[in-house]
Amino acid sequence: MKSNFKYIFGLFLALLFVAACQDDDKNPLNVFELENSQAPYVRIVIDESIVAKGDLANSSFVGTVSAPSDNVASWDLSVTLESGGTSTDTIPLVTVDEFPSTISIPYTDIASALGITVDDISGGDFIRFIGSATGDDGSVVGLENFSATVTGQPEQLQAFNFIVLVKCSPMTGTIPGTWIIEMQDLYGDGWDGAFVTFEIDGVATNYTFAAGSAATFEVDVPEGTGSLVISYTSGAFEEEHVYTIETPDGVVLGEFGPNPSPCIN
Repeated sequence: MKSNFKYIFGLFLALLFVAACQDDDKNPLNVFELENSQAPYVRIVIDESIVAKGDLANSSFVGTVSAPSDNVASWDLSVTLESGGTSTDTIPLVTVDEFPSTISIPYTDIASALGITVDDISGGDFIRFIGSATGDDGSVVGLENFSATVTGQPEQLQAFNFIVLVKCSPMTGTIPGTWIIEMQDLYGDGWDGAFVTFEIDGVATNYTFAAGSAATFEVDVPEGTGSLVISYTSGAFEEEHVYTIETPDGVVLGEFGPNPSPCIN
């Protein structure tokens, strides 16, 4: 029995040792006592973490980067676009070597760096930014060097892996009254997890149907509504999904689908 106990105790110590070695692979960063850390940590405050698709052509990504531990020589920022579950190559964007600094990069330039135009970026896409920092001692750290307790907490403002969400633009000249959604499934078995969203002054409601070949929904848009965003979220078998939107004054905005785009505006 004692022999078994010694074996188990020894195994426990060995596991602790392995775990400690794995932790040592990361920089031991305490975000509450940055002066005690040797990690070249960088923070970023982003002006806007959401941008409307229609604003991409005339707006910029703006953020202010700082180095609270005061031991950072430079910070490199790269970008990738995540769309429909796939990502583009990660492309270098800018290097910052003075802290604090404010960076402003037009989204047209970001798209150009990715080899596309802003017209190729859709609502529901994520523009993901990847950062790496070089310390005064020459050490280079990135997302993989920090634990999830640092990089996964928004309040840490980490500048190593963060996103800007592209959302659909609000409708121009919102008309109060009853809007009508006519949905079809060309196979006749419902929308397979897809749905249309009406977001009225920031309050979103999803519309879909789970069986059959068609469904109709009436959506009341109140008088005085300041913002109406209509968007589509895909499911499975996108080639079967078709829908139309009719405004309260009887105008049909168009037939969307099969394979509808995320935005109608």
